[in-house]
Amino acid sequence: IMKNNFDITKILYSIKNINDLYYNLSVKVAAECGITKPEADVLAFLNNNPTCDTAKDIVKLKGFSKAYVSKAVEPLLEKGLLKINIDKNDRRCQHLKLTEESKPIIKELYDMQNKFINKITEGIDKKDIEKYLEVIQCFSENATK
Repeated sequence: IMKNNFDITKILYSIKNINDLYYNLSVKVAAECGITKPEADVLAFLNNNPTCDTAKDIVKLKGFSKAYVSKAVEPLLEKGLLKINIDKNDRRCQHLKLTEESKPIIKELYDMQNKFINKITEGIDKKDIEKYLEVIQCFSENATK
């Protein structure tokens, strides 16, 4: 059935190793910043996606549960790392905005993401990385068809 040497175990294990590395790096940086991993995930998401700034957006685009996001948002509001802007057109809609106080943590999260990318792409040609990203995007699209 398979034309090429497609080792499913190897592929899934490779993805797991990449996910594990990111998970471990983000847990470590979150602890160093005095926040939880869910809080770090929300801050990083809002920094990387400034136009997708509602809890609903985070749930939809990151695949987190509503509980995961709300458990992160409340403490971030209390710590002054996030603020809420009410939507002008729909008062029920709350936009989550990063505060000035979140900037040092955002920098740490950004540095961690760069460290992650540098580590997984080390010694790999730029063209190969671009092709991989193109192919993995196709895999993702096929998986969600």
